Amino acid sequence: MIPENLRSKLSPEAFSTLEVWLTDPEFSQYKEELNNLIAQDNFVELEDRFYKHVEVGTGGIRGTLGAGPNRINLRIVGEAAQGLAEFIKDFGPEAIKKGVVVGHEARKMSEPFAKLCCEVFTANGIKTFLFAGLRATPEISFAVRQLGAVAGVQLTASHNPRTDNGFKFYWEDGGQVVPPQDEKFMQLVKNVRAIKRLDFPDAQANGFVRIVGPEVDELYLNAIKNLSLVKSRSAKIVFSPIHGAGSTNVLPILQQERFAVAVVPEQAEPDENFPTATGDLINPEYPEVMALPIKLGESLGADLAICSDPDADRIGVAAKKSVRANAMQFLTGNEVGVALTAFVLEQLNKQNKLTPNSLVIETYVTSSLISEIAKSYGIKVVDDLLVGFKYIGEIIEKLENKNDFVFAAEESLGYLRGSFVRDKDAAISAFTLAELASVCKDSGQTVVDYLDGIYVTHGYYKNILNMVEMRGRIGFENRDKIMTALRANPPTEFAGWPVLKIIDRLSLEKRAPTKYVCGATGDQITFIFSDDSKTRLTARPSGTEPKIKYYIQHQKKVATSLASTKTEVDAVAKKIEAAILALQEKILNS
Repeated sequence: MIPENLRSKLSPEAFSTLEVWLTDPEFSQYKEELNNLIAQDNFVELEDRFYKHVEVGTGGIRGTLGAGPNRINLRIVGEAAQGLAEFIKDFGPEAIKKGVVVGHEARKMSEPFAKLCCEVFTANGIKTFLFAGLRATPEISFAVRQLGAVAGVQLTASHNPRTDNGFKFYWEDGGQVVPPQDEKFMQLVKNVRAIKRLDFPDAQANGFVRIVGPEVDELYLNAIKNLSLVKSRSAKIVFSPIHGAGSTNVLPILQQERFAVAVVPEQAEPDENFPTATGDLINPEYPEVMALPIKLGESLGADLAICSDPDADRIGVAAKKSVRANAMQFLTGNEVGVALTAFVLEQLNKQNKLTPNSLVIETYVTSSLISEIAKSYGIKVVDDLLVGFKYIGEIIEKLENKNDFVFAAEESLGYLRGSFVRDKDAAISAFTLAELASVCKDSGQTVVDYLDGIYVTHGYYKNILNMVEMRGRIGFENRDKIMTALRANPPTEFAGWPVLKIIDRLSLEKRAPTKYVCGATGDQITFIFSDDSKTRLTARPSGTEPKIKYYIQHQKKVATSLASTKTEVDAVAKKIEAAILALQEKILNS
């Protein structure tokens, strides 16, 4: 039984749930781990694991591995799989017949979780297509439509710390579900009480599990090759999969397309421990995570250093600063998106492949320089989407002519071309960037020079992302407190800039104090500081983690020199960033 002295150390909800996990035979495999925490008097950890259930997001679940309902484990993944099975069954016999594609990346427990999902789906009468070995997340999106499945599941935590894992699912178009279906999925997962399972060997013997091999890989890579825009392959590239799935999509496409590629040797092999991680970080949005690729790139005089995240749907990038030196410059997700937009449109325009219906898509918090470049070609732009590539996928799916889609970007290192994948794709991104770097090199430029040319033409844009990451129960409470305060008592100015307008993407009903759920779909508030709405600050909380992201943008046309314009614009953006952080501190201390 649970030690009685814990009752005074834990909240009532944490204590009662811990008691169930310690006494119910269903959770017996977790008893040793939990008893060790009790023996260590680790009350903070126990409270965080048991005071609530892990948040179910619109596309699945993600979090830290471990025992307890607020962690990722076999029970929690089983609930997600059972919830998805119920979701599929609601669409009738034809949906059930189509089956589910299942894949996994390199993280701890990924393969056992994948087999568990197959056991759950088959016990519910749904066949599965299981990839033999790790695969990149975008290939699962590709495989759903290629294999005619109704859904796809990838066991991944994407760019989360190496301590994490998760369950992500796609629907039959290869994209994630969007409102109102996402709410239905989340509710079904939350309502799961019993999980059906058919042992994996039995599922295979009964023909419910089909192992997917290299035949789909070949189709996927060939589809990417068909996106080629130029013939040059002169760029010299350093690549790191950071122990993850990039070795299955990014590296093959670069090698097969005959780019000169040097792989970071310390990070080449898949490894669930991610031994070269910076602390627990394996997200190439952080410059320190790019340290090894940049170091090797500078030693080899490379034009690009590329690092895919663990599930290989995003890329971090550094580019050679100057043709005369080997020093490399880390590029933000916005900078990469801007450069790729300009390059893709420039090449398609030269080939007379742009039409008035050609479409570029971006989320609202991504640099609006992308939409400005697109508009200069007289094509269509969607630039007001909520964060999440699922909304980009939804736009593509609704197009009458899928070939109208040209390019999509999300500031968090996600980019897409082609309609055969409905999510961001590191292989597509890296291939297109390698072609850009080759064209730049052939003309005596670097990608950094190319970016500067864009700024001179369209104006210099500074975009800052500040991720405020908190921990545990208090972190969630602080997240909620900050967002509630920003709405209840919105600031009238930031760093001397008056707030001209506030754009709240949450409906009036959902932002009412009695109805508000922090991190719900649309929980995004923007403070506009300029008449053209290009100088602005957006606050957006995570729906599944104790985290708030602040997106700051400022811009100005280049009048005299680019260097002086950069200095001026950067300073303003940094002041706005400092102002929101100071306001946050004031809210938390009130």
